[in-house]
Order: sequence, then structure tokens, then C-alpha cells
Amino acid sequence: MQQAIMKAEALACPLRLVYSSSDSARRTGGKVLIRPHLIEAGAQAGFVMLVLGLLNLRDAAAALLQDGHILAAAEEERFVRAKHVTALPLRAIRYCLQEAGADLKDIDAIAVPWKYWVVGRRAALALGAMVRSPALLRVKAQRSAERLSHEWAEQLRLSSKLAGAFGPSRTKPQFLDHHLCHAASTFLVSPFERAAILVVDGASEAHTSMLGLGEGRQITVLKRTNLPHSLGQFYASVTAYLGFTPDQDEYIVMGLAAYGEPRYAEQLRRQMLRPEPEGEFRLNTRLLDFHLARAGIFVPELLRLLGPNRKADEEITQRHRDIAASAQLVLEDILLHLARHLKQATGAENLCLAGGVAFNCVANSRLRQEAGFRQVYVQPAAGDAGAALGAALWLASRHGCLRQREVMHSAYLGPQFSEAECRQVAERAGLSVQPLAEDALCEKVAAELAHGRLVFWFQGRMEWGPRALGNRSLLADPRREDMRELINSKVKLRQPFRPFAPSVLAERAAEYFELTEPSPFMLFTHKARPAAKGVIPAVIHVDGTARVQTVDREANPRYRKLIEAFGQKTGVPVLLNTSFNVNEPIVCTPDEAVQCFLRTEVDWLVMGNLLVKRDA
Repeated sequence: MQQAIMKAEALACPLRLVYSSSDSARRTGGKVLIRPHLIEAGAQAGFVMLVLGLLNLRDAAAALLQDGHILAAAEEERFVRAKHVTALPLRAIRYCLQEAGADLKDIDAIAVPWKYWVVGRRAALALGAMVRSPALLRVKAQRSAERLSHEWAEQLRLSSKLAGAFGPSRTKPQFLDHHLCHAASTFLVSPFERAAILVVDGASEAHTSMLGLGEGRQITVLKRTNLPHSLGQFYASVTAYLGFTPDQDEYIVMGLAAYGEPRYAEQLRRQMLRPEPEGEFRLNTRLLDFHLARAGIFVPELLRLLGPNRKADEEITQRHRDIAASAQLVLEDILLHLARHLKQATGAENLCLAGGVAFNCVANSRLRQEAGFRQVYVQPAAGDAGAALGAALWLASRHGCLRQREVMHSAYLGPQFSEAECRQVAERAGLSVQPLAEDALCEKVAAELAHGRLVFWFQGRMEWGPRALGNRSLLADPRREDMRELINSKVKLRQPFRPFAPSVLAERAAEYFELTEPSPFMLFTHKARPAAKGVIPAVIHVDGTARVQTVDREANPRYRKLIEAFGQKTGVPVLLNTSFNVNEPIVCTPDEAVQCFLRTEVDWLVMGNLLVKRDA
């Protein structure tokens, strides 16, 4: 049954303006906005509304909107330096408030993308897994009960925790449907007035996928898939089976899949994961249970089907590669099944994706090519962190304060730092610092890259989402066959089969890759043209594809200028681009950039206009 969840009803925010010299007035040119409460009414012209979205579960994050305009968004992990952290995102919230020059009392609405009281289904499934496995029951029962109790307490104490950290607030958090927030996070920043919406992740409060339709500022739910039938949990369970960390290392399995053959795909389809009519699918959790897999427990029937599971320190064999390839193919096929049903049900020309599974750029590319849609859009933080932004967007839209849909063309929504701050940190560490004008800087760095040097590139506002997109990046020459091995030995210390991505001038991308539309967020793979494989081998995966970032004239002018300079020197307007980090979250601050630089053998660090090197 269709359920309309975003309607044109508006909540207006009456206010009066008073003049102030305080920092919190910067966003309105010296005016502080006073709104005692929100009133249900038609939207009124002339008011400003601030909406804070926050996720205080795994992948904690915060985002802030002003009249629907995204002022700031950041993941908590970048501030606390712990990947995928579960926490109340106090530092991310503080950053967002500072970016707006606001205090918590200035916030009109607080949106949380999780209805914490709808947990019965999840808890029952976890308990069922424990009952089926005495070993899991002994190890996990008390810990799971404590974690569930902690999550409930976190949600119930959210208002008091926010008040304790930031002072009093005039509004209480509003808890929203998780998958609807995912849907809003992609459709409401997409370039489409009408689009089909596909949300797929591990699980929301009680569901694992949602098929919907976006029209204007409305989202209509068409179908949901109930737990335990979960594509995200299926892939996470295979990730655990292959010896990697579930809910974290799925991208490693995706990269490994290109080295295998899908020899087990038919067995997986027949016995584990099968499509059903009308956009449904079924997962055999008796064979592969996420809760057991996460604890490293696999039933004998699965081991007879696939062989023994890999331990984290064991060698990766061809069997493991083939299992990864099989799981990847089965996942893609089910996603195509859902998308084709959605196309038929809606007749929409375009598709918006969200949820953690939307980070699978190989699957995204098959959807773009085979599902029948003209365009496919994914915003850069498709996972749970992005739901914090989605919650703010959904609530703002329902309140009538999303005055115009703002298309997200770039991901630069995080903190930035002044040249003085960068210089101070570098000089304090004993590094040599040389300021250069932008043109000279790009010429110098391009020349160093062309000679095989590695460069840490720290610029402007930090990226939103898990991809480094030219502001917190490690850059290298993609023409060198040995560049991946060089980066892994000097910097990354990671599995050699994992690919690196290319950044390419948008108007030149089609010379090197088979693509017909922009790819600014590295969320799609594209086949490299035959002639390009010998030119830029360091950024082409074993299957002949690359996770491309196209760089246009508006999104990142300085990064583009560097790629242009490299292209002028080499004839190749492409750079190898990977994240600025070493087994940690991507760096956020100048201090983190300098410390990471000092821990590696990277040749140069560039912070703003400053060219930084180690003292001889």
C-alpha cells in the first residue's frame, strides 16, 4: 500500500529580529533569530530556519541546514580519530554550529534518523541467533544486552546530553524513520524533480530495503523488505566468512571479486539468496546468519557448500576470490531485480540510490547500464552518516522550509583551516615551509608528480563521505606501472589487490573511460578504453575498470588547475587519487596532516598555498 510521507504541509517559523554583535549572529549579518516555538501553518516568506540532523549510532555524523541550504556536514570519526565510531557526534555538531555562527538555542529543529523504540524485530533476530548457537549465547548474550540497553539510554538521554554539551535548546529531537531519511538524503539533493528511489542497507529499525518514488518534495513508499531478508547483511556475512571485518570491509571484498570467477553463484542463488516476484527477495538465514557470522560462527551446511571460512591471518586463495566474485554477482543480480521492478512500477526516468549497499560502485554501474533508467544519482555519503543529512532535509521539507531543492554537485562540507594555522603547525614540527602563488604551486607540484614523487594534498573544506575527492588526498602519477606497489610500501600498507582511483578533467574523461555523464563522487566504475590501459595502468583494476572521479570547473578549481598543469606537462590530464590517511580516518586538521606526513615516506605535503618538505 502506498504511503505518502513527505507532504506539502508546512510548519512556519515566526520570528523577530534583534541586532547583536555576538558571534552567533554572523550568519544573518548581525541579526539573531528568535523563535520561541514552531507553529503549524503555511510557509511564510522572510524567515530563516536552522535544522540540525544527527546520527548517534554507528558512523555518527551531523549536518546543518539553513532554509534547506547545506551549511555543513561531517562524520564524527574525523574528529575522534576512530573509524565508524558509535557515539553522540558532539564534535561534528560543534563544528556545524561554529560554521553557522550559531548556538544550540538558535536551532529550530533537531532530526535523528532512527526511531529507537522500534527495535523488537532486530532484538528478536539477535536473540534467535544466540539460541541457535550456545557458543554465541555464552560470548554475546550479556554484551548484546548491555549494548541494546546503552543504545536505548543514548536515545532517551539525547536531549540532556546535548544540553550538557552545548547549553539549553528550545526544541527536542524528533526521531524519524531511518530509510525515509536515507531516501531524503539522495532524492532531495538530486537533480531530479521525479525519480524512483532505492534504499538498500543492512537494516533500519525493522526493514532492509525500501522502494519509493520521489516527486517534488514528496516521497512515497511503495514497498519494504522486512528483516531478516537483507542484502547488506548477506554481503557483510560473506565479508566475515572471507576473514574481513563485517560492516566495514565490504569494499575490500568488492575489490577482491574482480580477481575471481563466480563459480559458486548458482549455488548461492539456489540455496541462499533468491529473487521473488514483485520486487521481493529471500535470504536463507539458517544457512548464513549475520549475527552468527559477525561472531565468526558458520553452520556446517555452509561450510559443506563453500568450504572452511578464512581466518583473518590466512592466505587469500583462488577459492576465496571465487566466493567474493560469486557473492558480488548475486548481489548485483538482486539489485537489478529490485531496480527493474521499481522502473516498471513508477515509470520514472531516473533513479536515486542510498543506504550502505549504494557504496558498491560496481553494482551501481550495472544499475546505471542495465536497469533501464536514464540517469542514476548517489550522494557522496550514501551510508548511515548520510542519514543525518537526510533527517535534516526531510524535516525541513515537512516544515515547508526547503524553499528550493539544492543539488549536491560537490562534497566539500567539512572544516577548513587558514594558511596561518597550517604554517604554525608545520613550522612547529620542524618542517620547511615555502609559500607559493596558486599557479606556481600547481606548476611545481605537477612537475614533482610527473617525476614520480608522492604528494599529500590538503586543501579547503574536508569532504563529506568516505571518499577523498581532492581536498584530503594522496596524489601520484597514474602512468607508472609500479605506482600501486610504491604507495603500498611507502604509505598505505594495505592489500595489494585493492585498486586506486583516477581523478580526470570532466571534459577529457571520455578519452580514457567509457562514460557519458559526470562521476564526481567516485561511486561508479567505468571501463577503461583499450588505449588508456597502457597509458594510466596504476588506476585501472584487474577487470579493466576504474572508479572514476570527474573534476569540473566549479566544484574544485584548485584541484582542477593541478590536474590541468599535470596534463600540460605529460599529455595525460589524470591523477591517481587516494585518501590522505594511513590505517585511520581521513585527516581533518593541519596537525593530523603533518603527523601523517611524518609517519610516511611521502615526498611533499601541500597545505593551501604552502609547499612543505622535511628538513634535509
